[in-house]
Amino acid sequence: MRWLVIGLVAGAVACKPGGVTTTDELCAKATVMYAKCDHEAGIHPQAWELILDRWRGLCRALITGETKQLLPDGLQIWNEMTEDVRAALRAQAECTAATTTCEQYHACAQ
Repeated sequence: MRWLVIGLVAGAVACKPGGVTTTDELCAKATVMYAKCDHEAGIHPQAWELILDRWRGLCRALITGETKQLLPDGLQIWNEMTEDVRAALRAQAECTAATTTCEQYHACAQ
């Protein structure tokens, strides 16, 4: 399934259709690295895909401030976040999107 996500990101970057924004690209790249470097063994594949999808939605909210794509529980989490937490997560998303190795990815959390 990870290769599907990687393929979608590569396709989005290569084709760059009119609907793909730089925020979409950034969040897709951050999600690929999250999937590659933070996948926990034992999580059901469908549950993992939901986690990744929710991260992409949260990432878009962090970058743009738009929350219409968040599911109710994600919106609740968003509403409970302080601006400091949002800023830290935004910086982490931007950092992880620029990484190519798990070592770099994990350094973004520091």
